[in-house]
Amino acid sequence: MAEKIRVNSIAELLNVNAAIRKQGFPCQVTISGAQRSIPQNSLFHQWCDCAAKFFVSMGKTHYANGKPMDEVNMKRNLKLTFLGEVEIQDTNLKTGEVKTRYELRHTSDLDKGEMHAFMTCVDKWAADHGIYLPHPEDSEYMRLQRDFGEAA
Repeated sequence: MAEKIRVNSIAELLNVNAAIRKQGFPCQVTISGAQRSIPQNSLFHQWCDCAAKFFVSMGKTHYANGKPMDEVNMKRNLKLTFLGEVEIQDTNLKTGEVKTRYELRHTSDLDKGEMHAFMTCVDKWAADHGIYLPHPEDSEYMRLQRDFGEAA
């Protein structure tokens, strides 16, 4: 049976060691940081608004599907483009019928590193299209850019 172990300190690595000895190999280890932050999410929403306004200023007020060029639809399309979709299975509780559908990944499911990688893709896409996005020096995004050696 799969066992999940949360490690909050170096001392707790002994628990991981014991679990691996008990379960044996192969094993899978996933390392993830804290959930994406509110400041990351706020900056992403600001970027969505900036990108939508850029296209509106260029005369593109709607997407090909007729939806308005706005922050909400920009967010959906950026998530589709750079995060993709996840498969969801729903069960009808009356009939037992299982239906499979797809929905956009939620940024709230990302950790800080994954959110940073996603925002870096959005940032590059915007730059490639001549879209100005704000990069506040004191933002978490720019701090991580500097920490990862990605800041110009």
